[in-house]
Amino acid sequence: MLAQIPNGLSAIRFALAAIWIVLAAHGNQERLAFAIVAIVAAGSDFIDGRVARRLGVASGSGRWLDGIADVTFVLAALFCEAAAGAIPFYIPILIALSFSQYAIDSLLIGQPATGPVKSRLGHWGGIVNYAIVITLAIAPPPAIPGALVRGLAPLIALFYVAAISERAWLFYHGRTRQ
Repeated sequence: MLAQIPNGLSAIRFALAAIWIVLAAHGNQERLAFAIVAIVAAGSDFIDGRVARRLGVASGSGRWLDGIADVTFVLAALFCEAAAGAIPFYIPILIALSFSQYAIDSLLIGQPATGPVKSRLGHWGGIVNYAIVITLAIAPPPAIPGALVRGLAPLIALFYVAAISERAWLFYHGRTRQ
């Protein structure tokens, strides 16, 4: 039973993604609801792996669940925000491409049973993803924090392109050494 706690913490993000979509679809302008959803999602991401390691139940399947739960939540939130005009659509599209590459590379480079292959920029990408979601949840454009995120969108896109490039280089480099 204890072994399922970390997976339950990860799975919460699937429900939170659905809640975000419902809030956005109903035109909910109450930012407190979005902020609570975003903070709970980020909190569950922060603690799920720590709990798994503390309980001694960390696994490759748990790491996969964590990553898929993260990208599901982040993409649900950011596609809703893009539809509302808070950010350009290319931001969630680049995140989806980056995660897809991460998953495919992990299956091809690593051993799928051990979980996804880590990368520096990928780790920072997860942090940036949640920072964007939380900022837009609390203060979307025209508020200054949200307007700043929208204004920085081209630089944020360059970050994701760099993450994609890093993984491509690691994949190519790993293949040429075999």
